[in-house]
Amino acid sequence: MKLLVAIVMALFSVGAMASGYPVKGAVTPFLGSRLYLPNDQAQHTAIVMLHGSEGGSAYSLDGEANVLATQGYAVLVLCYFDCNRGLVGRRETLKDVEAGIVLNAVRWLRKQNHSNGKVVVYGFSRGAELALIAGSMAQMDDGKPSALIAHAPSDVFVGPFNWSWWDPICWLCKRGVGQCPSGSVETDYRWNRACGANDPTLLPYGVSAWLVAGKSISEGARIEIEKYDKPILITVGEKDEVWPVDRTRRVEASLAQAGRKPEIHYFSNAGHGFSGADEMKRRELVLEFLGRVP
Repeated sequence: MKLLVAIVMALFSVGAMASGYPVKGAVTPFLGSRLYLPNDQAQHTAIVMLHGSEGGSAYSLDGEANVLATQGYAVLVLCYFDCNRGLVGRRETLKDVEAGIVLNAVRWLRKQNHSNGKVVVYGFSRGAELALIAGSMAQMDDGKPSALIAHAPSDVFVGPFNWSWWDPICWLCKRGVGQCPSGSVETDYRWNRACGANDPTLLPYGVSAWLVAGKSISEGARIEIEKYDKPILITVGEKDEVWPVDRTRRVEASLAQAGRKPEIHYFSNAGHGFSGADEMKRRELVLEFLGRVP
């Protein structure tokens, strides 16, 4: 695993040095998190990047984080759950995550020598949901982000999730091996404890994956994003197959009603995750927005 990570990091570093700033890594106090910095002595705008439901052990955001560092940004890929697993092993469940970890990361980045004081929170999917939650929590202190970027967010608090819940290996036939034919109902199966302790049939329903100041929030409770009064960029595909685009439209409506003017871009042919020309355009919009953060 360490060899694979080293190879990936080396490839990204070579690409980084080919254009813009050379990039270096740095230690953080956040378990499983990675910090990419322009390799100079200047002060830079910082970014807290929040991954989606894949868990912090996945390196899905590190390529973009490295590219942003070549453009002069200090980028913290913040692990907020599943930080101990590595690249393989049992998956942890996204549940009981204290949303305040994001504000702690903002505070920490602002205190670093490389900081110019501006910190942007940038999330994807569940991370975009978390970015909006963090924005709704932030008051006038040093934990308030300078701006938010959210790709495919939710307008409400969403419940716990674990990718293993979708894995057939994690479900055993109650009648015995080979006794549950294709098309059997869900009640014919029980959770395979080899896949972890988080049996989805035993988890409490009606609560979200997140804690706010240590308190559980009801699943479906609206994220009060109108409490956040700084710049916001949202990108979303109109053919999003995970969270309907109406969730973003409701965020837009809530902000507009509060007199806010977010920058929202709808991609007519894109789904939840972007690729090709849509992804190139999305990244271009992100860089343009970052350049305008006051």
